[in-house]
Amino acid sequence: MRDELRRHQSLGQEEPQSKFNETPFESVFDIGDELGSGQFAVVRKVVKKATGEEFAAKFIKKRRYATSRRGVTRTNIEREVSVLRTVGGHSNVIELHEVYETPSDVILVLEL
Repeated sequence: MRDELRRHQSLGQEEPQSKFNETPFESVFDIGDELGSGQFAVVRKVVKKATGEEFAAKFIKKRRYATSRRGVTRTNIEREVSVLRTVGGHSNVIELHEVYETPSDVILVLEL
């Protein structure tokens, strides 16, 4: 699995741009307390309205302009999503459930 990721990266191939769920996040989840934060992301506890299930949601700030230093590039966000999907199911890796997108953020819905 790692070899496949390295081979893909070493060939300089661009991953195709993913289309994430654009349903308004707040219509699906109730947003709770902050669990943690970093330079470009905030993690909050969220509850799925339809089921009451609890998750952690990582709100990653998207880079607005290619020349900007603020936010994370689309390529890096897609790479993180790809890696989480590739290693999903492993007992030592947090499970990615869904990915949403707003004009300013990409939101990864993760196991709590």
